[in-house]
Amino acid sequence: MKTDTSQTNFDPSAQENYFIESGVISPIFIKNNHGIRYAIFYRNKWEGSTCQKQFQKTVGRIFDDDSVELGKKFLSQFPALKDCKATLSGRTIRLAGPNIAVLPPLDPMAQQRQAFFDELDQNTRLSAGASYVLWQIAQQNHLLTDLEDVFGKNRAAVLLSLAIFFASDPGAVASEFEIYSHHTWLPCSPLSSQEVSEVFQSILNPEVMRFLHKRIQHSKSSEQNSLYWSFDTTSISSYSETIRKTAYGYSKENPELPQLNLGLIVSENSGEPLYYKVLKGSISDPLALRQLLVDTAQLDTSNVSLVMDRAFSSPSLLDQLYKNNLGFICGSKTNLNYCKSVINSFARELQLGGVDTFLEEYGLQAKTSSTTWSYYDPSTGYRERKPLYIHVYLDPFRAAGERETLLKKLKKLQKKIKAKSPLNKPEADLRKQFFIKGSLGWAYDKELWQQNEKLLGLFVLVSSSVSSAAEALRIYRQRDIVEKNFNNLKERCSGRRMRCQKSALEGKVFVLFLSLILLMNLKMRFHRAREEENCQEEKAKFLPDDVPDFLRSLSVIDVTSRKSENNQFFYWDLIPKKIRLTLEAIGIKEPPRFIT
Repeated sequence: MKTDTSQTNFDPSAQENYFIESGVISPIFIKNNHGIRYAIFYRNKWEGSTCQKQFQKTVGRIFDDDSVELGKKFLSQFPALKDCKATLSGRTIRLAGPNIAVLPPLDPMAQQRQAFFDELDQNTRLSAGASYVLWQIAQQNHLLTDLEDVFGKNRAAVLLSLAIFFASDPGAVASEFEIYSHHTWLPCSPLSSQEVSEVFQSILNPEVMRFLHKRIQHSKSSEQNSLYWSFDTTSISSYSETIRKTAYGYSKENPELPQLNLGLIVSENSGEPLYYKVLKGSISDPLALRQLLVDTAQLDTSNVSLVMDRAFSSPSLLDQLYKNNLGFICGSKTNLNYCKSVINSFARELQLGGVDTFLEEYGLQAKTSSTTWSYYDPSTGYRERKPLYIHVYLDPFRAAGERETLLKKLKKLQKKIKAKSPLNKPEADLRKQFFIKGSLGWAYDKELWQQNEKLLGLFVLVSSSVSSAAEALRIYRQRDIVEKNFNNLKERCSGRRMRCQKSALEGKVFVLFLSLILLMNLKMRFHRAREEENCQEEKAKFLPDDVPDFLRSLSVIDVTSRKSENNQFFYWDLIPKKIRLTLEAIGIKEPPRFIT
């Protein structure tokens, strides 16, 4: 196979052959022109200690899904690529089409494949910006140390490299790690697809639990007083037919695929995911919580309160939380018996409003009922009573919107009833709620309206320990952190679909969990940097709003790996001012120009 890396002059024909034979356009850098991203193919040459640009060519436009539209001028030089599909992956554009060769398979042609990689220049340009930042985060937040303590230094380097790979590329597939690792500055050496699969299979549950325990200890030591952990579940679809835990159940995305459920605990203070559990796809949210509570015996949960949505507010689950000595702040359904009387007694007062019930910082009316919860404690054999605070809130703007929407629906329903038109199920339910049937048929009932109207704009939080309505709401509203974690897992860590066999499932989820730690740490660094009063205006204006965009912008940073007979060293590109200021603001040291 011929490559073009030794050319002193640009040869379009030889270059085109290289594209076809390798299936890649590499290396490239990304240029942002008024919000539009373009891929630029280039080639540099070293003369002594000086790097000189040989040429650069604009490949085409990059879209949000990382697909690349090859430009007309580029295709005029390389017409054989006309029918190719192009996709950006790190510092490489991958080509697919009728003329494109594929890399030799691993088995039984491993030597042939290795020969391809041996043809790469000894002086190799590596993408380094994103991997360096994520590696620094792993060092600073004890992630690398914890991995080394549990898995050993060599395995830790591999696991961290895989985590960086999944965090950097939203569409990453494990089989592509070998190519990625040959073009990227990473803590470990390149691994084949088979070796990656073996890494996943080698991860044992006792090791995972030891690691999670270490992360929880770091979290507890860095936070003061009470700890608040958000808990929720999400569904992940799977193409695999060999994973026992996949099943058809209620999916929050409604895919036509069997699914796994994933339970996740996130620190509300740091935003870091602390614990996860892979569950059967048919498991409901309440049952997922029950399984989590079984695991709490292995975790140090003293001074911990779970923050959950109303799916977890049933009386039986509250019993379990009290039995396990876990505090909680939980959204509650308004039709539960333990809430009904409190809501009815507070509703009118909240509607009238007043200074005593007004939460100025939220623009809401709120009132709290302090009561007790009775439950059977198996450790004592007696019924015990502990505090329960029921916080009822009224959002006037939400109430007005709900009232208008409801009245429009009732008006439409009234007309359909008069015309004796058929009703759908939601309309039939609405008729049952606001109409009574008499001798002349169904008629709108004012008393039913008054009973239900007072509930508009109301919502309820219950807590075992937080007596302040304002404080309970502040803590609860932070739980969107867990939603952001789920979004990051699916959109940024290739967690939307599980493409693996049964034996590799637990290991792959663990690596994705590590990716999630890296991404959320980076996200929270941006958040804290913006809030710091001493953050200089010059630095603040460069802070990105989006983690993916920031990681993408780091693609302009390369490092040149230079090999000699006795040593290998890395020569870093100069880092643009905007990125330097961003790194400084989030506490990441600029890399030295030379690393041996």
